[in-house]
Amino acid sequence: MLLTIDIGNTNIMFSLFKDFKIKKIKRFKKDLILSRDDLMIFFKLLFKIKNLEAIMISSVVPELNNLFKHFFLKEFKISPIFINEHLNSLDFKTNIKDKRSIGADRIVNVIYSKSLVKCPIMIIDFGTATTVDYVNSEGVYEGGIISPGIDLSLKSLHQFTSKLPLVKFEETKNIIGNTTKSAIQSGFFWGYVSMINGFIKLINKEKNIKSNLILTGGNCSVFTPYIKNIFLLDEHLSMRGLNFLFGELKKSGK
Repeated sequence: MLLTIDIGNTNIMFSLFKDFKIKKIKRFKKDLILSRDDLMIFFKLLFKIKNLEAIMISSVVPELNNLFKHFFLKEFKISPIFINEHLNSLDFKTNIKDKRSIGADRIVNVIYSKSLVKCPIMIIDFGTATTVDYVNSEGVYEGGIISPGIDLSLKSLHQFTSKLPLVKFEETKNIIGNTTKSAIQSGFFWGYVSMINGFIKLINKEKNIKSNLILTGGNCSVFTPYIKNIFLLDEHLSMRGLNFLFGELKKSGK
């Protein structure tokens, strides 16, 4: 069994793989797992892992890395593999000088996506931040776009205003909202639809070539009817990517 972990700014995802198939997947708020005791409760009571072979971790929260590393060493006698520590062993080509400045989750998505679809590729990830990553025709990662995520923006709008409520993000049919709540929901839904379609159009125009489009992240399925020419939709792209990279590292003997 392979355990893959994606430590994000808001959530931590855990997946168990057997024979390249997801057997179990769970998502927890990052703030619920801040100590060894938290991890102990999670793995002993909730996940109940048996026959664990290896652990692959993608983390954008460096302050949690040692906690996870020491926990698995002590409790499972396994040293986790952190993606950023193996960049030189992976097929990650980029013209960005400092590879380590690139989020581990984005690196995983880029490498795995290249195994699925012909370049150029555009990967749109709806997470804490909404990101767009671009891989050119030669398979080189050029960079991308980082903008505030949906949930983060909704919370900020509520927090920094006196009367605007915190509303749930959902698809809306009408452009014009006739209540404060529906106006906010329309603004966010249609605003993000317009933003994403705008990014796609601008990048394709700038590069003078049409990219193969991949959508991932928690809200990706909401947008599929409103974004044309999606090649692949996979909410758990990064988890499958970690599983793929484990196989690649294993084949290379790293």
